[in-house]
Amino acid sequence: MGDMYRCVNCQMEIHVTKGCDCEGCEPEFRCCGKPLEKVTEPPANS
Repeated sequence: MGDMYRCVNCQMEIHVTKGCDCEGCEPEFRCCGKPLEKVTEPPANS
């Protein structure tokens, strides 16, 4: 949860604020005919 996805073509972004609760569900995000790229940065180590 909290993942961000970006279109490599037009730079449109989606921020996921609530995940899917369906069993076996794998959401797909597409834009400009291609899957969005996950751009969430891993948390920084303190």
